[in-house]
Amino acid sequence: MDTQKTSALIEIPPYVWDRPFYRGVRTFFSLFCRTYLQVSVFGQENIPSTGGVIVASNHQSHLDVPLMGLGIPREARFPGKAELFGSPLLRAFLLSLGGFPLVRGEGDRKAISFSQHVVERGDVLVLFPEGTRSRNGSIQPFHRGLGVMSIKTGAPIVPAILLGSGRAMGVGARFPRPGPVRIEFSRPIFPPKDPVPPSEVKHLSQELTQSVEDAVRTLYEKRMTS
Repeated sequence: MDTQKTSALIEIPPYVWDRPFYRGVRTFFSLFCRTYLQVSVFGQENIPSTGGVIVASNHQSHLDVPLMGLGIPREARFPGKAELFGSPLLRAFLLSLGGFPLVRGEGDRKAISFSQHVVERGDVLVLFPEGTRSRNGSIQPFHRGLGVMSIKTGAPIVPAILLGSGRAMGVGARFPRPGPVRIEFSRPIFPPKDPVPPSEVKHLSQELTQSVEDAVRTLYEKRMTS
């Protein structure tokens, strides 16, 4: 399948928050989380109530996207690997829940443009900057695109952690196992206030990305030992 071509042809719905299907799935998943997964959410006050925001989290499970969608009390959008959008039925389901395709390792201009549009119009963009799920729970290095997006849009980045989602449904698992899952959001990290010259974007985006990665690692390790 030509994932780049598939991504370019997909019509991404501009909003999903108020759609009955989204609300219905959110309500069902919320009930499932309370009764089966034992999900707890902390630090929602660190997510600005208005304006564009980027949430950056570690990634351990296929559950991470719906878990983040449940934990964020605002419209949130999620880029996902384009291969998931190849099936018409799964594509319609993911698009209806705020997902949109992104071709890994390539300049998927439509997806990048839509990501930027989400933030600039004042919504939440959720990124998993490791790029793929961790198989052992350890946090992998973050990709610099996180910092670039923040600098381009001027949006703050909220570091976040998911703890327990890998145990509940890690790589290779077909169905979730019951057990405590923790979602936690930390204080926002802001990009430079002044415009960044093109010659400085690479350096400053690396620094910004590293600051967010350090915040996620620190919070994750703190909760792992508490």
